[in-house]
Amino acid sequence: MYSDYKNTRIHYRIKGNPSGPAVMLIHGFTETAAMWKPLINVLKEKYFLFLPDLLGHYKSGLTGDVLTMEEQAEMLARLMTMQGIEKVHLIGHSMGGYISLALAELYPEKVQSITLLNSHPYADPADKIEGRRKGVQAVLQDKYAYLSQTIPGFFAAYNREKFSGEIDKLIRKAMKMPARGIAGALRGMMTRKDRSSLFFHQKNYASAWIISKDDPLIDPGFFQREAEKDKELYFKIIEGGHMSYIENPSEMIKVISDFLHNLEQKNK
Repeated sequence: MYSDYKNTRIHYRIKGNPSGPAVMLIHGFTETAAMWKPLINVLKEKYFLFLPDLLGHYKSGLTGDVLTMEEQAEMLARLMTMQGIEKVHLIGHSMGGYISLALAELYPEKVQSITLLNSHPYADPADKIEGRRKGVQAVLQDKYAYLSQTIPGFFAAYNREKFSGEIDKLIRKAMKMPARGIAGALRGMMTRKDRSSLFFHQKNYASAWIISKDDPLIDPGFFQREAEKDKELYFKIIEGGHMSYIENPSEMIKVISDFLHNLEQKNK
């Protein structure tokens, strides 16, 4: 399905039970809504699933050279209104988590819960910003070389050979995205702000945080210490790397399903 946003085309899919609670699954950087297939099969009977392709990704267009988390959130909120979705459970992988928090800041009345999957609520430190800046230059110069170097680095080192076929598929799919869209997403991430206050100690919506023990992009120890400060936070560490939906789908699915089920029980 397609919709319009700022004179560009947005692709999205709808799955599941139209009368169930709404769940929006927000993919990450260089990914597509198709990443959620393992989770869709588990949630589709109970939940109304909304699966957008983000600006600059796959079948969706882009609006400029900087695709901010706020603009992505505004686009998603508009799609929600168009579909008559008043409140939603947000599940965001990596960059999708950053966008979930931006949506919660701009439209708090629309959010029922937030699940950060292989993501976090903090702004980029200086070294990460510099890395993204170099990434912009690299992807605009040679998209294939950039993706071939970057995407394998999302996986735990011990999983890169094991999932070499899946890595090749991810690179081929990302190659269908415009270099300008990939660069725009990098610029958007490097300019995002700290939104930890919108995630921890929340009383307006429930929060879940799922990280992987061997995610090469994060410091699990630091994140665990931060999570322990919020006793209401649903926090889990699972096996694998950043690409949990490929490296450890069974555990990822169980943790997300349990979180949503626990919320249902509380709301009865």
